[in-house]
Amino acid sequence: MTTKTLKYGAFIAGIFILIYSELYSVSNVLLSICGLFLLVVGLYLISKGIGDKPEIDPYAVQSNDEEE
Repeated sequence: MTTKTLKYGAFIAGIFILIYSELYSVSNVLLSICGLFLLVVGLYLISKGIGDKPEIDPYAVQSNDEEE
């Protein structure tokens, strides 16, 4: 099992648990908390792998063709 599968699996499992607990009026608060926890952990793990924004100056001339 790769880490990418674990990241997206936790995210999707959290979504499904939260939707299930809302649609079927399951009054189990622990189920909702577990779903929210999985959702947040999945989002954290996914966002941790994104990285920094590249430093590109949009106003800098990139080539000689753009000057003409």
